[in-house]
Amino acid sequence: MKFPEWSKKQTILIGVLAGVLVCAVMLLVAIATRPAETALLDEPEDESIELVEERAVTLVEESTPPPDLSLIFRADSANPLPEDGAVLSLGEAYTIGGTVYSNYPLDTVTVTISCSHNSKKLYPYKKAVHFKRVSTGVYSLSEAATDEGVSLASLVDFSELLVGVHTLKLSASVKGTRSVELARCSFYVLGDEWETITKSNFPDSYPEALKFFGSNERFLYRYQWVNGRYIVADPEWEKTYITEIQGYPEGMQWLMHVDAVPYFERAFDYLETSYVRVHGTNGDTGVIKAISLITEYNGCYVSRFTSSLKSISHHTFGTAVDLNASMEPNKNNDANHAVIDDDVKGHLVYNGILDENGVKYYDFTYDGAYPNDPNGVPQTCVNYLLYEFGFFRAGFDWAHYYKSTSDAMHFCLSEYVTHKHDDKKYGLRKVYEYIGSAAESSPSPEGSPSAPPSLNP
Repeated sequence: MKFPEWSKKQTILIGVLAGVLVCAVMLLVAIATRPAETALLDEPEDESIELVEERAVTLVEESTPPPDLSLIFRADSANPLPEDGAVLSLGEAYTIGGTVYSNYPLDTVTVTISCSHNSKKLYPYKKAVHFKRVSTGVYSLSEAATDEGVSLASLVDFSELLVGVHTLKLSASVKGTRSVELARCSFYVLGDEWETITKSNFPDSYPEALKFFGSNERFLYRYQWVNGRYIVADPEWEKTYITEIQGYPEGMQWLMHVDAVPYFERAFDYLETSYVRVHGTNGDTGVIKAISLITEYNGCYVSRFTSSLKSISHHTFGTAVDLNASMEPNKNNDANHAVIDDDVKGHLVYNGILDENGVKYYDFTYDGAYPNDPNGVPQTCVNYLLYEFGFFRAGFDWAHYYKSTSDAMHFCLSEYVTHKHDDKKYGLRKVYEYIGSAAESSPSPEGSPSAPPSLNP
């Protein structure tokens, strides 16, 4: 048999293909035989992410300011930063001054202004000057000796700011480090046009609100629109009626109406002096303080309407609080009526008051399967227990008992809630006898038009 002769081009092509094949085989052999710890290309995606995170941590550590760094800001008495609570007119020009001092060469000086509940493109409003081509440890905000050739004071234009409550932060960094905050202030920007909360903004809760507050001026205030459903209250009303108390989790400050303070303090007292235990299919919490069930504080006083932009939210008055909002059963939807009702009614059994090493506590057995909160309590039962042992006894309503939806994160004082905790059909109340606490023997709070109950419900 006579084979056809190959041309010179065919010979070269076959040689190239053979070479590529040999190289591919060698590469596969090398990959298969190399040590596992060096096989970066074969690592799963999540391990690669871990490597990136470790590298990022190293970079952060390298950018830590030196221990002897001294960065301070001295305000200019002629052009100070706005005072906390100051009111600036919408469109008003305002000039800031002062000097930054550093014992290392400066890298940047920055002003950042945020506006509460305003997500418009302007915010955060940020202006900065840099010193990569200029070496200095002293910078006056009015000086143009910067890389940009302009002063920071001239870059910050207060007339661009919109209506709302603003927070200004002044920060600086030295070469190779993170920024350090040097000064902060909060101020209002307000226009000339005002609207007023009226009775028409209450679809069904005006009688309850009036009964709680006693007079309209305590809650029907002037406001201006900020963004979406958020508003800013008349600063004079806020100064008179909104205050701050120490809340939970430990260290959190809660803003609220002055009339609501005794109710919240009473709820705290009940929760601080109540102990509970939940054990069963999800494990055993042991004996824990009821107050520890507040693992998230999600806001009390926040000026806003509901999503309809017509009905007012009672957060607007500082008489409602949201707690543990990230837990699915506490989110505002109709389906959570059944989720909570089924678990609390059908799977959480109250066994009465027991004693462990001299500590009396409320004992519960749980035979459901819903995931636990950080304390080991099923998430479906956490806010029920907070209501049962604290907020209910202190005179609050619970928005899980709304007719159209369940909003189990929401505990409220001045609004209408359709169903009650004692209701034979809808109520979830299980405990009718309480362990004594300091709150029960103390006199009723004064200074509120409607004092919380001094006896157990």
